[in-house]
Amino acid sequence: MGERKIVRTTCKACHGGCGVLVTVEDGVIIHVEGDPNSLTEGTMCAKGLSALQHINNPYRILYPMKRMGEKGESKWQRISWDEALGTIEAKVKEAQEKWGAHTIAISQGTGRGCNRYIHRLARSVGSANAITPGYVCHSPRIGIYGLVTGYGRLYCDYHGWGGEYPRTQIILAKQLEISSADSEMAYWFLKSLDHVKNLIVIDPRATAMTSRATVWLQPRPGTDAALLLGMMNVIIQEGLYNKEFVEKWTYGFEELKMRAAEYPLEKVAQITGVPREKIVQAARLFAIDTPGCIQVGSSLERQANAGQNIRCVVDLCGITGNIERPGSMMSWVLPSTGLIEDFFMEIPITPEMKSKIKGGEIHKMGAARTAHSDTVIKELVEGHPDRIRVWIAIAGQQLVHLAHTQDVIKAYEREDYFRVQIDLFMGPAAEYADIVLPAAHYLELDDIYDMHPRFFISAINKCVEPPGEARSDAQIALDIGKRVAPQYWPWKNVEEMLDYELRRGNITWKQFSKQMVSACTGKDQIYYKYKTDYWRKGGGFPTPTGKLELYSTVLKDLGYDPLPQFVEPGESPVSTPELAKEYPYVLTSGYRQPFYFLAQYRNIPWLRSFMVYPTAQVHPETAAKHGIKDGDWIWIEGPRGRIRQLARVFPGILPGVVMATANCFYPEEPGPLHGLTISSPNMLTSNQHFDPMYGAPDLTCLLCKIYKVEKKDMKDLPRGALRLQGYGGDIGTVPFGQEGKIRQKQAAQR
Repeated sequence: MGERKIVRTTCKACHGGCGVLVTVEDGVIIHVEGDPNSLTEGTMCAKGLSALQHINNPYRILYPMKRMGEKGESKWQRISWDEALGTIEAKVKEAQEKWGAHTIAISQGTGRGCNRYIHRLARSVGSANAITPGYVCHSPRIGIYGLVTGYGRLYCDYHGWGGEYPRTQIILAKQLEISSADSEMAYWFLKSLDHVKNLIVIDPRATAMTSRATVWLQPRPGTDAALLLGMMNVIIQEGLYNKEFVEKWTYGFEELKMRAAEYPLEKVAQITGVPREKIVQAARLFAIDTPGCIQVGSSLERQANAGQNIRCVVDLCGITGNIERPGSMMSWVLPSTGLIEDFFMEIPITPEMKSKIKGGEIHKMGAARTAHSDTVIKELVEGHPDRIRVWIAIAGQQLVHLAHTQDVIKAYEREDYFRVQIDLFMGPAAEYADIVLPAAHYLELDDIYDMHPRFFISAINKCVEPPGEARSDAQIALDIGKRVAPQYWPWKNVEEMLDYELRRGNITWKQFSKQMVSACTGKDQIYYKYKTDYWRKGGGFPTPTGKLELYSTVLKDLGYDPLPQFVEPGESPVSTPELAKEYPYVLTSGYRQPFYFLAQYRNIPWLRSFMVYPTAQVHPETAAKHGIKDGDWIWIEGPRGRIRQLARVFPGILPGVVMATANCFYPEEPGPLHGLTISSPNMLTSNQHFDPMYGAPDLTCLLCKIYKVEKKDMKDLPRGALRLQGYGGDIGTVPFGQEGKIRQKQAAQR
């Protein structure tokens, strides 16, 4: 046995946050497990525990490469980091001089802590066109909650630090218990269930929580706002609202009362399909048996009523007094290190930069500091003269997650803009890049974890060296920044940059990496902030009126409806009845699996083995109409195309609803698309109907029809995945120049 050590670090397999113990022997990771002395007390999910198959994967990108053929042709040449960075520098400066800094976009995938680097990089070159998936996941919550709390965070108080746990919890289209998408909060949520009295599940399909729910409501996808307005109407009409809180601390109650009155029980039951007695039961429980909180899923934000859906959540919590009291929705006090996001916010967006944010003139909330992704794609497809000319992507598969894949492919195929992809593997996005840069895995780098829920940060400690010439996201951002905007990137190395990020806590990176966590917990947290000088002298909320605005003066000034409202999806049995005659079922997508994180991990054998092919849940009644049996391949067809998935005949889903697996492709299939068009629901989604505030398209509420796939249409379905031979060539694509090569260290491990 050689030299062995255990390294404490923080997981980033999803949004991250769980404590990890990594056993390293002779420079090789041999074991990964949860850290019992962390805030998550040793728990980890499948994604984190499979890290060995991430870092030791022979399909890793090892070296910088440049494209030699046409985009998508998969012809690459290995180059040096100096050549890669020099080319990027030249292209960025060319764009600044010829077309303006706003034609440079910096993008990311899901939030893993690189958020602050991509925003700083964009702002440092004079652009506010940062591209993130936030407008369909979490940004509406940040923005709408920010109208209440100032800095945009409200989280369920699962901790009991104020002496109470939530007595009533609403789980609104969320599967926190299995997906761990919000990382450490899954653990705290499960612990809080020991104290909960009433569990209200709102979801069109059965989940792990419906079996223990006090009441389960199954609304038609896309009608969430109507349901919540109906609940508010019951609470107001029956006088169950928190009168003291409403009278003293809210603004616009009478206006909200009038709006809610437009949603009587009969109307809401007709819109949503939820029986009126269940609406009444849920409303009474949440209003009477307090404190309570609402765990919101991204399904509410992946539709064209995203902003108003979240407004409904805020107002429902507001009228019941479930804001800032123990066991309710909390805006947590930050640790002593402050808001790490200040790392990019210290570079302000100038009025000129703001005026040139893509989509900003329409989607004023979503495009307040980030570009509207669909507008970026539209301009590229149309050849708009002011389109993006340089796009640097730190991970992310926009080609997979954006609406109407057909248009995204056209945008990616354009030869007249320069694109960089920084990634671990060759996925569809990397295949269309001009330059590909190798990224380090989180076990191969030093950084600061700062995602949810903001009352703590923790250290991500390097466990082993990255393979080949891979570098961390932070290092790559620093390398590019020092070339294109050195005045904003003055640090000699990543350690100095991390020291800067930690400066408010009077701690260096070396000290923090050993300390592991900076947190504000227990009695250090402040409840009832609005009763103190925390937000404003004399008490109150950080809003224009000083109160929790049930009627938003900010939204009114921006030209939006200041009160929550329900808007029928752009494509539904109600809004498009003629279309519904041909496509009679409601299609929704995106239900989480505990072994995948959106588009990620389908190339990891351990994880892929749990669901080899994407599945679509169909009610037995629906399946029987079409002669569909469990395990059959089915066509899911909509007005814009059709895809194939495996049918899962599931009695727990609302009849007439088809729930498809989203963000799916087949890494083992050849590039450039890797089977993306075979099963991805975004082949069916529309990029023509958006949420006015945030620009979210209807990804979770569309129309479709289903029918069995005939044998003649099954020839192109991926078969290699069935064997799951893992590193034998079935679950990935070997980057150019690495065919047949397995690093010596990996070979020795076998």
